[in-house]
Formats: sequence, structure tokens, C-alpha cells
Amino acid sequence: MAVDQKQEMIIDAAIKRFAHFGVNKTTMNEIAADLSISKALLYYYFPDKKSLFAAVLKHITSAAAISFDQVLVGESDPQKAILSFLDSRTDFIIRYYNIVEYLRNMRQPGLPPELKAIFDDIRKRDLGRIAEIMEKGKRDGIFQMENAAKAAELYFDFLESFRMAYFAQSSTFFPDGKQFRALLKREKEFSVIFLKGLAK
Repeated sequence: MAVDQKQEMIIDAAIKRFAHFGVNKTTMNEIAADLSISKALLYYYFPDKKSLFAAVLKHITSAAAISFDQVLVGESDPQKAILSFLDSRTDFIIRYYNIVEYLRNMRQPGLPPELKAIFDDIRKRDLGRIAEIMEKGKRDGIFQMENAAKAAELYFDFLESFRMAYFAQSSTFFPDGKQFRALLKREKEFSVIFLKGLAK
């Protein structure tokens, strides 16, 4: 079996374990046992759980990016495209809630470099999607704006700030699925208002 195939096999097994039991409740020994491989081989590819978690996060977010793009590519209405994007992103968080929740352990003093790089890529990718949608709306005569990229960045920055403020009011340390759904509703309400302001 090729090296890349072994890595993918380990990542796939970790995704199943992490998604079902959570990252904290999963041990490297259990993942090795699931695959009938030695711990030495597992640690050869991933020296600790954080490095494996980073690989899992990169894998599932990359797969989600392809899925998001497939949803958006055929949508001609920019408002529907953005609302679909918000739906897809929330569905992803809830689907992989037990994996995403592990990030709460890394909030202070900050994300490790390998995870920060993944989140920087996610932000760049998501911002690019929003900018493309707004640029298309501008070309089609739906939106009136001077710079679609700046409008997208303003919209995206507000969503990030709104998310932080919304969850800061939460009584739980990490939001649950119900809270993410409630946030989605507010994000959609803001999006409709914001996009109406861009309409001709």
C-alpha cells in the first residue's frame, strides 16, 4: 500500500472515530486497533493527536469546499446562492460537531500553526466565494457597487464579528446544534437586508 493510501486510511478511520465519539474521547490506540496496525506505524505518520486532528480537519473542509462549490455553481440568483452557502456551512458544522468542538480546547493562547494555516485557507476560500457571487450579481445588473471584493469583505467581516458577539452571550462554553441553527437564522436575516442595500 502506498504511503498516501496509508495516510488516507488513517485519516478516514480517525474521521469516523472523532465524529462519533469526539476527539477527546478517542485515543490513538483505538484508531490503530480499528485499522489493525501497530501504534508505531500510526505515530510514524502522525506523531500526536493534534497532528492527526489537523489532517482530519483539512480533509473534511476540503471535501466540504467541493460540495459547497457544486451547490453554488448552478445558482443564478446571488441572494439564493449566499443563503445556500450559509445553509451548507451550518450543515457542515452540525454534521462534524464532535470534531469541530475540539477546537474549543485551542482557543487560548491561539491556534497551532498547522491549524491556523487551515483556517486561513478556509477564510480565503469562503471570502472568495462571496466575492464571486457578488461580482456575478454586479455583472448581471442585479447589484450596484463599485468594488465587489470590498463589499464581500465587509459582509464577511460582519458575519465573523456577529458570530463572536452572538456566542459570547451563550450560557454554554461551546454552542450546540440548536444555537448554530439560531445563528443561521440571524445570519440569513442580515444577509437579506445587506443584499437589498446592494440591489439596483
